[in-house]
Amino acid sequence: MPLVHSEKIEENSTLLLWSLTESETELRESLGFTYNFGDLESISHPQKIREWLASRLLIKTLAEQSGRFYEGTHKDEHGKAFLVNNDSHISLTHTADYVAAVINLSSPVGIDMEKMSDKLQRTSRKFLSEEEQLRAGQDLTALCIYWCAKEAIYKLYGKKKISFKDSIFIEAFSENDVQISAVLTDPEEKVTVHSPVHLRWFGDHCLAIAI
Repeated sequence: MPLVHSEKIEENSTLLLWSLTESETELRESLGFTYNFGDLESISHPQKIREWLASRLLIKTLAEQSGRFYEGTHKDEHGKAFLVNNDSHISLTHTADYVAAVINLSSPVGIDMEKMSDKLQRTSRKFLSEEEQLRAGQDLTALCIYWCAKEAIYKLYGKKKISFKDSIFIEAFSENDVQISAVLTDPEEKVTVHSPVHLRWFGDHCLAIAI
């Protein structure tokens, strides 16, 4: 997979972004047997299989670059991927065109990537608070940032049943900002998480990393 972007984010996080060009056969051969066959067997769509394999190949590369031995990934009870026999924290995201992964050696991290689409305009009321709706309007760039940032901190927290509209809030930002602030509240667990969210753009794709 051609490397599109590599970056050290803050002190302990490393991001890799690859362009997804390989066939399923090529990805399987490159990855070998270091993945959980059970997770893959639950996926039937050919494109989704390629994305899954590519994301594991990317996190394998990141782990090895960080001096960690890669033994595959599993998912916890909330569906969040973690490294087998490795206490580093990871997060993965993929689109039809790209696969991205981030590893943090000491604390949770979350990543998401989204292509600008008018679907965000149709669904914005489902994931934005009233104040956020007023700020964003129908601007696709702003809507894409809101969605990616909320998804990134949601993945960082790693637990289900969190309302994007009612429990995750993004502070006011400029569309040219490379770092914004997000707050997630879990009323059931009585937990509040504050996170900086780093933003990167690759054409019409927004990439957000919560640390």
